Amino acid sequence: MRKLLFIISFWVYVISVSAQSSDTITTESGLKYYIVEDGDGEKVQEGKEVTLHGIGTLENGEVFWETRESNSPFQFVTGKNNVIKGVEEGVSKMRVGDRWIFILPPEIAYGVKQRGPIPPNSTLVFDYEVLDVSDPKKSIIDTLYKIIESDGIDQALDMYQYLKDQKDIFNFRADQLNVLGYKLIGEEKHDAAEVVLELNAKEHPDNFNVWDSLGEIYMVLGKDELAVECYEKSLELYPKNTNATEMIRKIKAKE
Repeated sequence: MRKLLFIISFWVYVISVSAQSSDTITTESGLKYYIVEDGDGEKVQEGKEVTLHGIGTLENGEVFWETRESNSPFQFVTGKNNVIKGVEEGVSKMRVGDRWIFILPPEIAYGVKQRGPIPPNSTLVFDYEVLDVSDPKKSIIDTLYKIIESDGIDQALDMYQYLKDQKDIFNFRADQLNVLGYKLIGEEKHDAAEVVLELNAKEHPDNFNVWDSLGEIYMVLGKDELAVECYEKSLELYPKNTNATEMIRKIKAKE
């Protein structure tokens, strides 16, 4: 996997260097982009939800974020300031099927701020592929949370099954139940969080992050054996999940 990620990062680096050539398009903001592949799908428009695969690297080719190897596409609604300026500007020019390389100077990236592994004043390189453009759907988080608060977790599960039939209205991505689960953990409603995160694993068994989260609630509840099983499942799906590796180490250190 490390070899694969190195190949990916090296490819992005080579493409970004190529993008400094006369083929590069530069906008007034300083954004530079290079078209790798043209799509013929729906155009990205303001207020739409965009689903993308992406790889983010520093100028030296070091990968700080990716979705392809982990099979975890990224979504955001355009025009809501949910992403940095350069990404908002660049993606707004794309359509489904497009794959472009973007080069963002610090002014339209994170500027002087440190952002995780991204140093201050970094120029960033993104390889984006637009997978889908759609109307945003209503989150199920608030609806289920209110039912948990008023009627209990069993009623919330019944409502979840009912809402699944409203597919044109509600959003049922894995991140929805994950956010709800962590909200409940933060409020120390651990039993309800366990039920929600177990449901998420049942609904999205191929999502590495879902199993990582289920492992966390099992750790909180002292169910270490189940936690290890979940973290191992997460690593099967995404071997570079360093959190899962560290959690397994911590659990086994207690034995």
